[in-house]
Amino acid sequence: MDIILKTRNCDVPARLKEDARERVTHATRIYDRLLGVEMVFSEEPNPRIAAPATVEVTARTKGHHIRAEGAGEDHRGALDMALGKFEGQLRRYKTRVVDRRRGRGRGVPAANGHVAGVPAAQDAAAELTPSAPIVRTKTFELTAMVPEDAAMQLELLGHEFYLFRNAASGACSVVYRRKDGNFGLIEAGGVGR
Repeated sequence: MDIILKTRNCDVPARLKEDARERVTHATRIYDRLLGVEMVFSEEPNPRIAAPATVEVTARTKGHHIRAEGAGEDHRGALDMALGKFEGQLRRYKTRVVDRRRGRGRGVPAANGHVAGVPAAQDAAAELTPSAPIVRTKTFELTAMVPEDAAMQLELLGHEFYLFRNAASGACSVVYRRKDGNFGLIEAGGVGR
């Protein structure tokens, strides 16, 4: 398994890098089928930020990504936090994989098709103006999967939403976490729907 270490806006001592490699290797004992792990050490130069040092850990599996992030006053503290979260994510992922193989799906709540917060007419959307500029653009290949797998990916990444290609319909879809803790599903409709 490849472990890649990167730095942004900071210098990380070789001893800390070696310690990070050892601890990630040790964490992979929980789930040993990872294809690779990437760790990014970064630091914000702003003195008003209480926890300027961050460490992001992203692992690739066959079809999923597992991500954890930690922040602290120094990179050692951020690493401790990130790896603690990472180990928890690995345990949760392994439990779901094992349960699925044994036919005991842990029951990711099914989306009921209700989409909250979407304007009723396109005219309403046309009148809205963004309050902040778009400052970052990401491009990635959409993976075909069922909504339950997309919900699991959403949890593993710790994001607010997850964009994917629905394996059943072939349409672009978004799964998101609702305020009540359940998941919602937004599906792209075609012409004539």
